[in-house]
Amino acid sequence: MDKSLLNRLMEVKEYPCVSILLPTHRTAPDNQKNAIRLKRMVKEASEKLEQELGKRDAQSLIEKVKALAESVDISRTLDGLALFVNKDLEQRVDIPFRVMERVIIDKTFSTRDLIKTVNRGTNYYILDLSLHRARLLSCFREHATEITNNGFPMESEFDMLELNPTDFSREKEKQIKEFFNKVDKAFRVSYKMESTKLVLAGVQKNLALYREVADVKDVIYEQVEGNYESLSAHDLGKKAWERVREKNKQERHTALNEIQRAVSAHKLASGITEVWRFAIEGRVNLLVIEEDFHISAGLTDDNTIVLDHSNLPERSVMPDAVDEVAEIVVDKGGKVVFVDNGTLGKHHKISAILRY
Repeated sequence: MDKSLLNRLMEVKEYPCVSILLPTHRTAPDNQKNAIRLKRMVKEASEKLEQELGKRDAQSLIEKVKALAESVDISRTLDGLALFVNKDLEQRVDIPFRVMERVIIDKTFSTRDLIKTVNRGTNYYILDLSLHRARLLSCFREHATEITNNGFPMESEFDMLELNPTDFSREKEKQIKEFFNKVDKAFRVSYKMESTKLVLAGVQKNLALYREVADVKDVIYEQVEGNYESLSAHDLGKKAWERVREKNKQERHTALNEIQRAVSAHKLASGITEVWRFAIEGRVNLLVIEEDFHISAGLTDDNTIVLDHSNLPERSVMPDAVDEVAEIVVDKGGKVVFVDNGTLGKHHKISAILRY
């Protein structure tokens, strides 16, 4: 998921924004249900738009929603699908996990699942580096697919053999660095994702040289050492996922430990209403959310939220306040981590570690 796309969608704050999210199936025969479900949700969105805007004013937006839905190759989806439409934008996003089915018309797009895609760590890339070739794999969990466009796989223009301790001249090292620098630039140009997780694969010397020339080292999440030139994408994905899964687990564990430290330091907010207030003030450094936590809330004139919104007009009700608060935290430079359901216990399924 392209982080720049997420940022672009989050920047939109103009009513009406249409968000359609639906769970989908990757393979036959279940993927035949995708088209039926999408058609039903497009109809639901059309009816909601007519109710909100009136039949005539809604017509152009309805046509854009239908055109975007018709452009989807419903037989080639992941586990979830999101469609975003307003007067200036039509965007389809494939989501690699099951999402809650919903149609939302609001002043912003519903991007919570996209934020989760960026932060949950189940999507990542592998760069398999050798002296002769660099291949790029796109991965979801242990499933890896080799990318065969945007310059990949890349072949080295230098004629060289695998390194050994007695044959490592300064000139050869320079050539290797030059090749790896080209690989790094090709990756960064084609996959401009500030939050992309990259796993390096290769012998230790190659990994060290790549790190030396990499323009943005923060994107390197893990590495697997060894010669994997002859290993299939499938098997390399399984090997890399073992490391990524373990590191994801460590990060979630670290976040939960930070919550305990924040309690002692009086820097923890818990519950959606309290978290919302500090997020608006820009004080949230780390937002921790249970994976399936959703809650609707009303937004008052003074920008506070109330859970009992029965007396508020419909346009003042947020279908998912968790989505909104996650956007606010990311927009103000904070980080969002999703943890297993039930993990936050007495913290009401959402907690924020404060900057001050």
